[in-house]
Amino acid sequence: MASSGTETVQCVGHARKEENGQLRMAPASRPLIVNLRITAGLLLVALALSGCSALSTATPVMLYVAMVIGKDDRISSDTQKDAKQRVDLIISNFQKLYPNVQVQLALYRRSMLMAELRSRSKADLGPDLVLTDAQQAKALLREGLTDPLPQTERSSKQTDSGILKHVRLQDGRLAGQPLVLYPQIACFNTQAIAAPPQTLNELLQVGAAGARVGLSVAMNEVLWTAGSLNALPALAAAARNQSLSADQRDRITGWLTWLQQASNQRNLTFFENQGQLTTLLGNRELDWISCTSDMLFRLKDRLGDDLGIAPLPSGPNGSAAPMNLLRVLALGKDSSAHQRSIAIALSDYVTNPLLQRNLSLLSTSFVPVNPDVMIATKSSKNLAALELALKDSQIQGDNLTAIEGDGPTTETMTNLLIPLVFGVSQPQTTTDELISILSQES
Repeated sequence: MASSGTETVQCVGHARKEENGQLRMAPASRPLIVNLRITAGLLLVALALSGCSALSTATPVMLYVAMVIGKDDRISSDTQKDAKQRVDLIISNFQKLYPNVQVQLALYRRSMLMAELRSRSKADLGPDLVLTDAQQAKALLREGLTDPLPQTERSSKQTDSGILKHVRLQDGRLAGQPLVLYPQIACFNTQAIAAPPQTLNELLQVGAAGARVGLSVAMNEVLWTAGSLNALPALAAAARNQSLSADQRDRITGWLTWLQQASNQRNLTFFENQGQLTTLLGNRELDWISCTSDMLFRLKDRLGDDLGIAPLPSGPNGSAAPMNLLRVLALGKDSSAHQRSIAIALSDYVTNPLLQRNLSLLSTSFVPVNPDVMIATKSSKNLAALELALKDSQIQGDNLTAIEGDGPTTETMTNLLIPLVFGVSQPQTTTDELISILSQES
């Protein structure tokens, strides 16, 4: 169960730390510590007597991995099971090379992670690896809660260069190793919507015909509509601190006007985030939502064969600009030398082309970060839809990167969108405020 206040769940055992060749378990009972030390001592003696020197693959190593779930997701038993299955897909393969390595997984709500890491680091109990999104990985590195990842030649070649931009700070430090990419897509109930809307106008028509449509008011989750309405280049120019022409300002205002008018449409409702949208679609209380493909496991369990996915709708002047979810492995600060080397080896291993391909085929919910791995679109309708969504995001890749930046702009911008969609503020005023926020972060 989650501990009160921190919403943290440890899925397996106690956190172990390795120090000077011995194992320290924290927290743990004294008898357990003694037993572990005796076991480790006997193992070292046996190795010495046998003349074995390969301690790197014989000495037991426990890696503590902190995994982030959605900001508002509850850490339920289903969430634990889903998270453990995803990590086990990777670890089980890694253990073929390093059979001495065990992994302890702990789940954290995204909003709680920084405070929890600060607390654990004071006691030298921070994780060896943190599995989170690219934005938070960069924030952790800026705050000194993680260490920069040394980029090996292999990981550089086996990671798409465009994807690497999303985890590199402006000072050049790498905040983590990209693991998988979850495209932002449209998810819908095929019992309510036979054919997914391909344009924003069709989306409004679907709502007018009775289908219940849900959109997120969070900036990074609704930004895709700025691509459809050709406002994204102007937003990116503001983020680069460039002077905007009257036409560029008008495009931003036009996009914001569409959001405000859409909120007044029949059967179209804005919600706080995609987590809420996913829950409501799974409960059949909504019929069409924007979502990221990491939600497909959960939605498939709820909707079964009624779940449909498609690329997000385009607009009259451009394609959608999906803000994909990039999951990365970041290095913790409290590892021993041996744990650090294993953690880096695991970060390096996750870009292996065979592993990336097999994981993609097994889950059919994400696309590989290794550019040499082809997406198996012919064997999976899901992967075919994800590839189309990925192509849309690649068209606007540089603009999305500029808006995403290094700073925590998305929450500030979301606070502007909330009163806008509910008619409290006006598009023209919001345009000026939005441009100001973006230019200040450049």
